[in-house]
Amino acid sequence: MSCKSKSLRIIGGLLAAALALVLTACSVVRLGYSQLPDLAYWWIDSYLDLNDAQSAPLRGDLSRLYDWHRQTELPLLANALASLQAQASQDTSPQRLCQRIEVFKPRLQAILNQAIPGFSALAERLRPEQLDHLQHQLEKRQQDWRKEWQTGTRAEQLERRSERLIERSERFYGRLDPAQRAQLGASVKASRFDPALAEAEMLRRHQDLLQTLKTVAQSGLSAPRINADIEQLLGRMMNSPNPAYRAHMDTVQQENCQTFASLHNSSTAAQRQKLALTLAGFEADARALIPAKP
Repeated sequence: MSCKSKSLRIIGGLLAAALALVLTACSVVRLGYSQLPDLAYWWIDSYLDLNDAQSAPLRGDLSRLYDWHRQTELPLLANALASLQAQASQDTSPQRLCQRIEVFKPRLQAILNQAIPGFSALAERLRPEQLDHLQHQLEKRQQDWRKEWQTGTRAEQLERRSERLIERSERFYGRLDPAQRAQLGASVKASRFDPALAEAEMLRRHQDLLQTLKTVAQSGLSAPRINADIEQLLGRMMNSPNPAYRAHMDTVQQENCQTFASLHNSSTAAQRQKLALTLAGFEADARALIPAKP
């Protein structure tokens, strides 16, 4: 799983949906996860306007990906959550927190690798009008992104980011005190996150996605070549070819680790208990969703 929740778009949308479902209220997790193939299908369909001939194979591929994830990945996720839960009562450091985050990255890569054949098959069947529809939907996402990150004054933007950070933190720790809220606000204000650089990367990913899908759909490539093109596309989404952006995101991740390590170390015993209980709930849900061995 990814800690940054950045835009992996069409192919990565399934993974973003999975992450969103895993990190919500416990009862919603169990209900939402069981519906994940349908949710992922509807999400993809909203971007591509699929026809009947495309829908059935995609639903089958998503169902198989879901079954694989339940069998293979959920036990690993449950174990990772158990490890985090055991450490919830202890102080931490930015270095240790970043190391814990890194544990989830191979799990995201494993899901991507498993999804390549199904998404390659879908890409091969796309029609020109569907690629036009995709381009239109991506342009709408770009507009929404700009509204989210670039509207209002600098102070208003920082206020929105601070409010979101506080809200997400309180889902795990419960109510934060004024000093903790101020601490998070100060970290947002001091952050070197650059919306312009992030927007440029978003546009690069969108163009890369469109161009790759057009090549796959229109060039009559062999199945191994299509799989290779999709794999390379996913690689560029996971690891930008822009060194300036990679360096920037490394800096932002270090800042995030510092922010959350400081927040955790300032947390009370009651807040740490809330964090442990929240993680325990996630772990219980993950284990309940693991299929029984025959």
